[in-house]
Amino acid sequence: MDGMTVERTADPAPYLFLTTLTPVVLLVHGYHPLADDGAVYVAGIKKLADPSLYQSDAVFVSSPTHFSIFAHVLAALLRWGDLPLPALLLLCHLASIFLLLLGSWALAARIFVRNSGRWGAVLLAACCFTLPVAGTSLCIMDPYVTARSFSTPLSLFALAAVLDEKWMESALWLALAALLHPLMAAYTAIAMLTLALARRRMWRSLGLICGFGCLLCAVIFIATRHTDPLLAYNRAALSRSYFFLSSWRWFEYPGLLIPLLLLGIAGSRREAPWPARALAIAATVVGSCALFASLCVVHRSGSLLLARLQVLRAFQFVYIAGVLLAGGLLARLHKLAIAIVLLIVAGALFAGQRMTYPETSHVEWPGMTPRNDWQQALLWIRAHTPKDAVFALDNDYIESPGEDAQGFRASAERSAVADWLKDGGIASNFPRAAIPWWQGSQATAQLNDATDNQRLTRLQPLGVTWVVLSAQARTGFVCPFSNERVRVCRLSPLLHPADGAK
Repeated sequence: MDGMTVERTADPAPYLFLTTLTPVVLLVHGYHPLADDGAVYVAGIKKLADPSLYQSDAVFVSSPTHFSIFAHVLAALLRWGDLPLPALLLLCHLASIFLLLLGSWALAARIFVRNSGRWGAVLLAACCFTLPVAGTSLCIMDPYVTARSFSTPLSLFALAAVLDEKWMESALWLALAALLHPLMAAYTAIAMLTLALARRRMWRSLGLICGFGCLLCAVIFIATRHTDPLLAYNRAALSRSYFFLSSWRWFEYPGLLIPLLLLGIAGSRREAPWPARALAIAATVVGSCALFASLCVVHRSGSLLLARLQVLRAFQFVYIAGVLLAGGLLARLHKLAIAIVLLIVAGALFAGQRMTYPETSHVEWPGMTPRNDWQQALLWIRAHTPKDAVFALDNDYIESPGEDAQGFRASAERSAVADWLKDGGIASNFPRAAIPWWQGSQATAQLNDATDNQRLTRLQPLGVTWVVLSAQARTGFVCPFSNERVRVCRLSPLLHPADGAK
């Protein structure tokens, strides 16, 4: 049984079932096109389609578009087509769901003999669509559209081609993924090499590759640990807790160890088909090396280059492999037990999305009136303020009650002074954004609690003309829009200076 191979049995094309499953995944996991990293990509698309936008903060909008064709392709579609951006984003999201399911099927078809195992893998992958990958700030897939929405399915196609030993095809899929997301494609390439060596049982070569990878990380650590990056960049990198294991919360560590343990066990099961065992072994090796490198050479006092590479992102492959293998094993249970497990997993992730976006519609359909108070304010800004207006918000506004991580620039289509959280993520990856990030985030620190005179003193040198404050903030500025959560105010000299001391 150890040498058992997966048979290519005649099987009806799965496309119809996957097409039917795609909207189900959307409804279970939700859709929030202008939230979190989705907002970063959408702002970049809008900037490319309309260069007059975001003049004062272009570094935060344009930097993420430099190494990926994703935003450029969508911007071109906007310029040349008649489809509005909200509809285009929804179509892209649906396409990415379908491609992930198809990629899961392609990989499952090569590691499981029976169709029941293959469909079990696909169904569990559908249920685990937004499963967080430990404390890396990644999910298997996001409830919005980014470059990862397409680089991840392409990676699955590349891995399936590796199991077939179709090297040119696998290289093509990898090249396409690299055009979309070079960093994730690099980790996919490592996974592909590891899987190819495990598939052929080339253990000595696999050991040498692992040793070389650890040695390379050590060399980079030694060569760059004494570099003196910009102080602002240093602060930006150190502000990202997910870069450093020492900053993770205690309950995030099992998300690294438990999958490796289970995959190691799966890889040792002699009754399993060898392709399935090879996938489990490859995922165990990749995850273990990433964890070892992170423990040894990624520290707050060490090389920020290694921190910036986020070696633990390799765990996205570990999680996907684990989900597919677990789905195949799940298919051995009674049908009722399978249904119960799938419902529990899907229900847990549905609940997780509702807790993440509690005051936002679970699926934000194009053209619908938002029920989120912050979104209503951002749409008012888009419709009623000058296109060249510059805004300031409290530097941790994304964590404000009811904000639900909605991106200001993408929704309001206006420039904004840098915030601590999302713009800090951009600055940690693109050093040229670090200085404006530090200046802006310091100027907007505790903006809701400042007096109007303090706001004027801090913000006028940055060219700010409007401020967005919480509804509870005290101000004498004229605020033409307000609701229960937020108010939008003109930044102007006070008619009554005493107002600034409130």
